[in-house]
Amino acid sequence: MKTIKVMSIGAIACCMALSLTSCENDDNPIVPTGDELTITFENKTLNADGFWIGGDATEISYSYENYGSVYNVYNSTYAENGMTLPITYTSYTSEWGDGDFWSGFAISNRTETTFANLTPDQYNNIAGKAHSGNNFCVITTYGEVISIDDPEGVTVKGLYFTNSAYAVNSILNGDAYSGPKFDASDWFTCTITGKHADGTTASVDLSLAKDGTYVSDWQYADLTALGKVVELSFAFTGSRTGEYGLNTPAYICIDDVTITK
Repeated sequence: MKTIKVMSIGAIACCMALSLTSCENDDNPIVPTGDELTITFENKTLNADGFWIGGDATEISYSYENYGSVYNVYNSTYAENGMTLPITYTSYTSEWGDGDFWSGFAISNRTETTFANLTPDQYNNIAGKAHSGNNFCVITTYGEVISIDDPEGVTVKGLYFTNSAYAVNSILNGDAYSGPKFDASDWFTCTITGKHADGTTASVDLSLAKDGTYVSDWQYADLTALGKVVELSFAFTGSRTGEYGLNTPAYICIDDVTITK
């Protein structure tokens, strides 16, 4: 399967919202103008392995038991420029061993592009860097949404996105859940939905893989079609779907979310 090659057309290429071309960091500096703000994910201290998944929360949100295991759930948030991104971190103990898992919006600065072990490799993106700065956001959600502190909503002009190394490993090599590697008929999409102050919604699809190719560098997504929103949610669909839903790892990495008041 071929990968997408980086194009150096600068700002023109980056304005193609859902294309599979790529944009280098230096081609598209984020320059706020007027009431424009950019969420860069830089305002978070990460752990020694280069990621944050909310495990630093000091208070347990709730606990429950299931099949002899005890689960402690911690709800944390990352907030920047009026956006609040939740993350749910769960640790568990059982007679078979201890562990943890998360969902929502993690922060990472890892530069590895390969996937071998779930932790820490699920926090790698395929580009091997943030779009700008050091940090980027890794998303895999079970209902968590980004909330916006303006009750009238803001316009999300756009964001940069790329594939996680976890998803690309499944696309290129297959895995126990997704089956064999992708062929030209397979596809993988992330849908971003914006909720308006009146409760209505609008959506934009980001193609992460299709027609034998996949997103392999940072690309720009124009989200102005969402209108003024008070919430953003992320959902994943694809050709590798079974009885219990999508089998391709439902991850996307984003950076430099630009909004206007």
